[in-house]
Parts: sequence; C-alpha cells; structure tokens
Amino acid sequence: MKSSVFNSLLRTLLFSIVFCTVLCIPCFAETPPMLPEPAKTAVIVIDMWNYHWCMTASQRVAAMVPRMNAVLDEARRKGMLVIWNPSDAVTAYAGTPQYEKAYAIGVLDPAAPPASGREPVKVRFTAKAGACLCGPGLTCKMNYGWDAMNHDLKITDGDLFSASTDEIHSILKQRGIENVIYMGVHTNMCVFGKPGALSHLWKYGFKCYLARDLNDAFTNYNPAANFTPDDGTAEIDKNLQDAGVNVVNLGELLGIKDEATGTVRFAPWGKPDRPYFFEKNIAVTLTKPFSGSGEIHYTTDGSEPDSSSPLYSKPLELENTALLKAAVFADRKTALCCSEAYFVKLPPMPAKPDVYLDELDYQVNGYLKAVKMCMWYPVKNKSFNDSSTKNSGEEKPLRIRGKVYEHGLGFRAPSGVYYELKPEYKRFVALAGIDDNMLAHNNGRFLAMHSSVVFCVYIDGKLAGESPVMRISQEPWRFDIPVPPGSKRLSISCRNAGTNSLLDSGDWVDGGFVK
Repeated sequence: MKSSVFNSLLRTLLFSIVFCTVLCIPCFAETPPMLPEPAKTAVIVIDMWNYHWCMTASQRVAAMVPRMNAVLDEARRKGMLVIWNPSDAVTAYAGTPQYEKAYAIGVLDPAAPPASGREPVKVRFTAKAGACLCGPGLTCKMNYGWDAMNHDLKITDGDLFSASTDEIHSILKQRGIENVIYMGVHTNMCVFGKPGALSHLWKYGFKCYLARDLNDAFTNYNPAANFTPDDGTAEIDKNLQDAGVNVVNLGELLGIKDEATGTVRFAPWGKPDRPYFFEKNIAVTLTKPFSGSGEIHYTTDGSEPDSSSPLYSKPLELENTALLKAAVFADRKTALCCSEAYFVKLPPMPAKPDVYLDELDYQVNGYLKAVKMCMWYPVKNKSFNDSSTKNSGEEKPLRIRGKVYEHGLGFRAPSGVYYELKPEYKRFVALAGIDDNMLAHNNGRFLAMHSSVVFCVYIDGKLAGESPVMRISQEPWRFDIPVPPGSKRLSISCRNAGTNSLLDSGDWVDGGFVK
C-alpha cells in the first residue's frame, strides 16, 4: 500500500517537473539585452578617422557612418550624452564649443583609477591582426595621415570632444553617468586601449557596453581560409563579451532599420579616388553584416545592380580592372543600400629605358620660365617636397613606396615638361607615383592623406597614357607607350586629382626612351 502511494506520488512529481520545464523554457532563455537608462548613459565614439593607411580600413569606417548618424540621433533624442574621442586628431576640434565645454570642466578627480576596487577587464584577443585589412595582395604601407574624423559624421551642439581618460571621467562624474556605450575603431586596439577607452573606464567602475553593430576591429582578410574583416570583428566582440563586457546591437535596441543605414562591404576595398591595385588576379569578398534577409546582387561594369543582376555566392575572382557595385535585395526590393569598390589591374612592368629623362633637356611653359616660377619646375633626380619648409622647396631623393630611385624627375602638381622626340625613340617607358618623403615627418602625421595625382603622357597633343588616381605608398603606375613614327613632341605631366594640395608631389622614375 505504502509502495503504491509512493509510486503514485513519484509519478506525479516527475510529471509536474516535465510539465513545468516545458512551460517554463522561455523563463530560462537568455534575457534580451535592455537599453540602459538614457539619463545615466553616455555614448563614446572612438576615432572614426577620415583616413587610414589601409584603404580597406578607411572604407569600413566610412561604411559605418550612415548607421552611426542614425543611431546617435536616436540616442540624443532619448537623452544620452555623446562624447567624441578622436584621440590623436582631437586638436582638429580645438576652438569648437564642444571641445571648449569639455575642457572647461577640467579634472575633478585626477586619481586613476579611483578606489572602486574593480579589477582590470581581463580579455585575450584571439583574431590575428595583419599589416592591413586588404589581404594577401599589395598591402598598404603604414602612415598616420588622418587629420580629423570622417567629415560625414553628424556632430551636434550638445556633444562634447575629449581624448583624455581623466577629462572624460570628470564629464561623466559631473553628469551622474553610470553607463558607457562604446563604438568606433579599432576595437582590439583603440576602442579598448586608447585614453578614455573601454579598459580605462572599466577600472573606474562604469558599466561598459560595446555596440557590436558600430565597431570595427583591425584583424586581417584571408580569402583562402574564408576569413573576412567582419569575421575578425565578430571574434573580437566575442572576446570582450566573454570577459564580461555587455555587447549589444545598439541600432536594434533603438529601432534603427538596417536597410536605411547599412551597405554591402568589400574586402579588399578600393574606391575611384583611391584604387586597389593588383598584379594578376584578386579575390574579392562581399558581406552584408546585420542584414539577415535578402541576397547580394552585384555588377562589375559600374552599372547600378538590381534583383536581376548576378547573385553573389562566393568570392569574386577578378582578372581585369572593375568597378563593382553591390546591394542586398529581398522580395525584389532593395534591403541594403548600394555600395561600390574599384579594382585596377597593373600593367606589366616596363623595360628600363636606353635614354633616361633626367639625362635629356626638357622644355617648360614659356611664361613660367619668364617669371621664374621655379616652385613648379621639376627637379632632376630629386623630389620636390616642401612639407616642412613652407614652400621654400626641399630637395630629397626620389622615393615611392619606400624605394629610392636613382633616375627620375620630381614634380609638384599641376606641372609638366616637354621632350623633343628623335626618330630612334620607339617607346616611352616610366614608373610614376606619389613621393613619400613626407613620411619621414612623424610618419606622415596629418600629411599623407592629402596627396593625390594623375600622371599623363601626351604625344603631339594627344593623350597617349594616363594613370588612375595615385595615392601615397601605392605601387607606382607603369607606362609603356609606343611612339608613332614621325612624332615630334612628348609631354609628361602631373595633374591634381581633387585635393589641390601643396603636398601633391609626383615622381616620374626610371623614365625615358627605348631605342
């Protein structure tokens, strides 16, 4: 009898446990992230520079700007404070009300960190950082050319600028802020470790969040392993989450739609004003982060894609110059804005000339010669770079992408010279690129982004050859042009390519004529 009663009670208990478990599964699910109390929350934006030595990194920064503007607008509307931390470019904002208001607060508590008793955040970043995000091709050479943040970012009167841990801590303390949401670049370096960044405010005791939809890590692109910069960022975000940092999709929490603010991303990623050069072929990967629905459609001829354009399914193997455009489509409607990337195949390397340009006499515009406007004259075997001497001229060896050349002429765009052709000249050959002697000045800090030049060759007034837009540290463009029989004159020139900067220093090297 007792056994029967016991068994009955046991069956009832087991049934109740199973029944309650089934019904209560949602109760044990992970709690959805909640938006912290706006009045006690600040958003800190790290860096978001207008330039980076890596063109893919630079374009990925620009790709975040539309979503960042929309998210920050909504954050402000809800009452959150926005603090911009452009670190080494912060002086670009000196004299602005946003900078001066922050600076006037001063340092309320110089102790670093205060007696919060909180241990440093312990995180191990597992994604390997490469030389740049462009992958295994012609990598970008390091320089520090940025001089501000991306100019498309929307900065309002109520925002603040600061790049100091003590100053930012004082601002937050004065405002009674307890929560800090971080966004910007680069997560595993700047967002984590710069002054005022996550690792520092963590030690001050603030509850730190990372906006996973608005940060980008500096890792690598490895198409052979199907590893993209998006994968690297996701891995770094996971490292921080495992260390206890709250990682959230801030746009989603604020109700921002992906299709209004997102773009397809490329790896590697060049643009017409800063092309990605390749030798034989290049594998280009397209991704659509934070857009769950829809498929990527693309074109390679510069035309606008639609839902009937080729469907992206695997990395594209490019063997020729191409202007890629891509967008995401769902139910034949655009689900993610169109974006573009430009890839240029380098011509074959030309032969060395029999007669070098710097061994020959050239002619210049008669007016320039008459008024002795020598700042526009080329310099034989020297670059003409005035980055440190304020227009007085500075003669240095010709140097492109770190290599010094023995033969050539250095120009400052716009300028050009003419050569009289001889019957035995059969071909004109040369390399042309931006002179990078300016990198000797603090690694090109605030300078390197401004140079952009197009190199041109004319024969008897007709365009015979032209480079794409050239930027600093790119592989020099290769000219190998036949000289038609009976030709009289050949001219070479450097033309401004949009920046019109006194740093537009262009070199023609190993140039001359093959007999």
